[in-house]
This record gives sequence, structure tokens and C-alpha cells, in this order.
Amino acid sequence: MIGIFFGCAESITSWRAAGLGSVIESRTQEVSDVRSVIFDICSSEDRRVAGRVAVMVEALWKNRNDMVWNNEKEEASRLGWLAFHRWQEWFNIQQVPSNNNNLHHALTWSPPEEGWVKCNVDAGFNSLLGTTNRGWCVRGTGGNFIHAGVAWDSRKLSILEAEAMALKEAIQDSIALHLDRIIFESDSLNVVTALHSNASGRSEFHHVISSIRLLLSSFQNFEVKFVKRQANMVAHSLVKAVNSWARRSSMHNVPPCIALLINNEMS
Repeated sequence: MIGIFFGCAESITSWRAAGLGSVIESRTQEVSDVRSVIFDICSSEDRRVAGRVAVMVEALWKNRNDMVWNNEKEEASRLGWLAFHRWQEWFNIQQVPSNNNNLHHALTWSPPEEGWVKCNVDAGFNSLLGTTNRGWCVRGTGGNFIHAGVAWDSRKLSILEAEAMALKEAIQDSIALHLDRIIFESDSLNVVTALHSNASGRSEFHHVISSIRLLLSSFQNFEVKFVKRQANMVAHSLVKAVNSWARRSSMHNVPPCIALLINNEMS
């Protein structure tokens, strides 16, 4: 059992990719069972490290089960990177400052101010079809439907990459429609935080974030804000129904899957 989590070369690669190599390697030289390693970490390390370890253990166990039952597994270094960013997203949500204008806490969708439009964006996966799905919906001041777009493909992306890609595609779609004074709302705090920070990297996620920053720099009346999932249900519902359409679809009439939500959220 210890080999699954700590002992084999693949698991060590994952721990190092998650930035936890030093935390694990010294301990596995001294003890021979998982419980003792985890107990020592929880007793000796701070809550951040313990939390990251817990997420990494869960990721390794899920990866092991995917291999056993589905003959699929994540590459070791990528698994560690994904686990770190999953923990980071949870941690960021706990630290959201109440006075940050880019971070909203409303539990219901609100229409944009007069003269603006709002585009809600989301991403998700269809495990049965093996697709990565994206969807976005543009509405006006009274909540009236203006436009919706969807996209799906068979590329295997992380949730962070998918959320960033959805935002990028929504922005590109809005540019093609010549929309202006538009607020984009996403329920991915990591994506919004990355956009408004100076963070950089070589990952696909950071490449997409850089592309979005470049787009935004050319359109001063485009804003990106964070909202909770409850205020992003139209985009979320679109994502769940994405595979009903072609790989890329643009809609100027209200799709049936979101008609009731649109009606309920109109002011």
C-alpha cells in the first residue's frame, strides 16, 4: 500500500511536481506504512502542508482506481500539478477578501448595469463521452437573452485549463459579435485570480491565461469577475447540454435547456 502513495518512482515524481518532495521523501526513509507517514505530517507540519498532502493522497488513490477499473491514468508529473492547483483553488476561496471588486459573493445572478452586457462562462466534462465542454451566455440589462455559444472536444484538459479555455473562447466570440462594455463572470476563482495577478509559467494553463490577458489588453471595456456557482447556473446548464450540439455552435435564440432559468433570472 505504501508503494501506491509514496514508494514507487511514479508517486515520488507526483509528490515532487506538487512541491511536496521534501515533505515525503525524508519520512518514507524512516517509516514503512502510510498511516505513520500521514500521522507524522499532520502532527509536525502546518495546515497548508497537511492539506496539500491530503489532496495529493486522494489524487494518487483516484489515479490508481482509474488504472484498475478504466485502464486510464494521469501522467505522474501532471497529476502532482493538478493536485496542487486543486488545493490552491480551495485555499484561495477561503481567503477571498471582501473588498476585492473582481470577486463577487452573490448567490443569485444579477443583471449588468445600464449600457453593459454580461457573459457567464463555465466548463465541465462528459465522462461517458470523454469530452471537455465549454459554454457561455450573454445577457443584457434586464436579463434578456442576447447570445449563447458552446464548444466541446475530446482533448483531455484539467478543470483549470478547461475553465480558462471557456473564458478565452467566450471573449473571442464576443469580439466577433462586436460586443462592447461586457462583464465576463466565471465560477473558477483560480482563473480569475491568475488573470488579475502577475503569475506566469510554462503550463498550458498559464499559456491560455497569457492569451486572455493579451485579448483583454486590447478591449478596455471587457471585465472578468468571479461569482459563485449558484450565480452561474445558466452557463453551468449549457455545459451539461453541450453534447446535444455540434462541436462549436452559436445561438441567437434561447436554447431550451436554459429557457426557464433565463426567464426566472430576468428582472
